[in-house]
Amino acid sequence: MRLPKTCASCRFNNATDCQKGYYGVRLYRDPKGTFHVGVCIQRTDLCLPLDQFLESAVCGEINKVREQEFHILTRRGRHL
Repeated sequence: MRLPKTCASCRFNNATDCQKGYYGVRLYRDPKGTFHVGVCIQRTDLCLPLDQFLESAVCGEINKVREQEFHILTRRGRHL
């Protein structure tokens, strides 16, 4: 899966270079103990400190994608 906005202009966004796509957030901890959130194993420039991530456009984009997937899955479940 790719994030519609975040991945659209990424130089790795092709079948050869994108190793994983987006499949969830990753938490990292720096030497000072600050948690950072990453959404891509190849793009460390997308890592943000937790408090900044929670206010970021990427966090909003992830929430929107998750809500869309939830609605698709619940609609399918009603038709089974």
